[in-house]
Amino acid sequence: QALDATVVNMRWAKPLDVDLLLQVAASHEAIVTLEEGAIMGGAGSAVLEALAAAGITRPVLQLGLRDAFIEHGDPAKLLAIEGLDAPGIEAAIRTRFALAQAL
Repeated sequence: QALDATVVNMRWAKPLDVDLLLQVAASHEAIVTLEEGAIMGGAGSAVLEALAAAGITRPVLQLGLRDAFIEHGDPAKLLAIEGLDAPGIEAAIRTRFALAQAL
């Protein structure tokens, strides 16, 4: 709500719902993908591949785990450390797309 964003639940990464993705891309200026798994080879990568195959160019921000060993521990704490909690996600989106901070 703080970002006035449309949320699309992918429910599954494969098969990718390309028709829905193309509808979203046609009606939005940018796309953010978010996953609790690795960015590299993940759902966000599939989104980028599908957009490229369709000849659609949109800014895409992929949020997920970096390609590194992640320590074991409490999932909520680990996601926060990786910037994948609500404040971290909002900050990453605002930084990438230079959105004005809400008053």
